Amino acid sequence: MPPESPTWLDYFSGGVPTSEYFRMTLEDLAMIVDESSKRPSRVNEVCYIGLIAYFEAFCKDHFASVLNIEPALLDALRQKGQDIYINPTHLLELQEEWRYRLGFLVAEKFDFGTPQKINALYGALLKISPFSKDEARFYEKMLSDRNLLVHHGGTHTFTYLSHATLETNSAGHRPYFSSLAVTAEYFEKRRAFIEGIAKKILKSTHEALKHYSTELGTEYAPERQKAMNAFLWWGEEDI
Repeated sequence: MPPESPTWLDYFSGGVPTSEYFRMTLEDLAMIVDESSKRPSRVNEVCYIGLIAYFEAFCKDHFASVLNIEPALLDALRQKGQDIYINPTHLLELQEEWRYRLGFLVAEKFDFGTPQKINALYGALLKISPFSKDEARFYEKMLSDRNLLVHHGGTHTFTYLSHATLETNSAGHRPYFSSLAVTAEYFEKRRAFIEGIAKKILKSTHEALKHYSTELGTEYAPERQKAMNAFLWWGEEDI
């Protein structure tokens, strides 16, 4: 008996298009943030830590979905020196589903924790760079703030202040006394930035994958094509 053909949702983590899942995640975080006060909030700090974590997951899951739709891109990763080798016993556990879930196995081992690593992986996959130099610098600062919250409870350290921007390293900031103020305004600025980068990734991967399939002369089956087009879904409006 031939294996059952996958539906377009089978290409995505959790059976939900990565674009829509991340959009809903950003909306949920924005709803939780405490906008009733201009003062810093523990709730806002937790939301900010979550923002970074969910964005990293988005980058990984979307990367995997691209590979699920077009496994031939594995060769592009190999040629760029990326480690594409997996444990073959996992294929046995996935049974017939491995044909459209291979990307998850490959992406699981990759590190999407910095803008440089994200650019390197997406560059190897489809020759795109999600972060410009300025955007990479801003995201690095976001990661520094996140690490300060996770490892030091937000209290400024000498190391943090020595690498901080002039905006942060201003008069009144004292090591081991002052702390990072995660206000609603602070969070929203960074949430909007992450949304912009996510949309750039979604749009550029759609364009690049469409160009790649055209060059190969490959015509995707309807469900596969629908999965690729779902990259552009963002609520009631397309990206």
